[in-house]
Amino acid sequence: MAQGKPFSLYKRGRVYYAQFKLPNGKWSTAKSTKKTSRGQAEGWCIEYLSAGQIITRENVTLEEFSQGFFDWDNSWATDKRVRGLRISPRHCTERSNLLNNHLLPRIGKMKLTNIDRAAIKELRNDMFKHGYSGSTINHVLSTLKAILEAAEEQSLIKYVPRIDRAADNPKQKGILTIEEVNHLFSVEWYDFRGYVGNLLAATTGLRMGEIQALTLEDVHLDGGYIYVWRSWDRRLKILNQTTKTGRTRNIFIPGHVQHEVKRLIEINPNPENTNSFLFFSIIVPHRPTDPGVFSKSFHKALNEIGITHEERRARNITFHSWRHWLNSLLINAKIPLQKIQSITGHVTNNMSQHYYHLDDMEDVLELQESIFAGGRN
Repeated sequence: MAQGKPFSLYKRGRVYYAQFKLPNGKWSTAKSTKKTSRGQAEGWCIEYLSAGQIITRENVTLEEFSQGFFDWDNSWATDKRVRGLRISPRHCTERSNLLNNHLLPRIGKMKLTNIDRAAIKELRNDMFKHGYSGSTINHVLSTLKAILEAAEEQSLIKYVPRIDRAADNPKQKGILTIEEVNHLFSVEWYDFRGYVGNLLAATTGLRMGEIQALTLEDVHLDGGYIYVWRSWDRRLKILNQTTKTGRTRNIFIPGHVQHEVKRLIEINPNPENTNSFLFFSIIVPHRPTDPGVFSKSFHKALNEIGITHEERRARNITFHSWRHWLNSLLINAKIPLQKIQSITGHVTNNMSQHYYHLDDMEDVLELQESIFAGGRN
């Protein structure tokens, strides 16, 4: 090697091979230049270095490289904020969960240089065999891609392998008919919190985590609306300081829903504390109602009106169906899309259409009142 050059050349047969000086003083593994002329081989080395292709650390594992990768203050999230891309602490938490729950247990010990297309395909297929949905698998693959792109930038790998996504093919979420909904909210519910939570979801399309995060100070019955700005993470049991999309919104609620919310506030264990959760926990103080209360109450009420467990499963009716139900109802009533998005919190038109099956909010309130006016507990 010539003095000062960061590479060394030697011949194997007629072809020159190159080794590159690494930051730790060691030499990289030999790479064929495919050149038979030393001058051409040196030119190849210079181009190789200029393109940032040299791998500076070859034994780094995914687990080592990804430590704290999705932390809010780390470079990945900071870079997105600098570029004006949509990002929130909740998004970082979700990515970290995918990394810790799916990637690290399966391929965390693998060297970054060994995570090739075949390894990624094996990861994808293994998750499919274990019953994960295409959507979950693709979220995991997207998380891995973000890590590998950063590894490529730092010259830990030569390139990001091709990643073949799984087919989404989500099972269409079932929704109830208007008659079924009227009947549903007319029967006796075994838990009043579950009743009000489902009634609120049906009339606002709120996500369960957004309902759980509501506190007494977020309820403005004098103005006829609730303020939605946070979300409860039921897996981590923490209060995210943003909604899923990072959007805050005021949502008007019809009169009879206001009445039921007022009744719920009256039985709150700490009605004087404005930081108390509207949907309080009886078992664990300072936490919201367990999500099981909403779902079990819903399922029991469905059974009361003749929709059995088997039928509910076959129709794929869940608590989240209320978002589909309301979105479809509003679109069918030709409510302007901007109004619908201000209620549901959807960011794009496509997302509102995803929930579709086949300033003055009077039209929305009128629709809410006409559909649910018969519902009483």
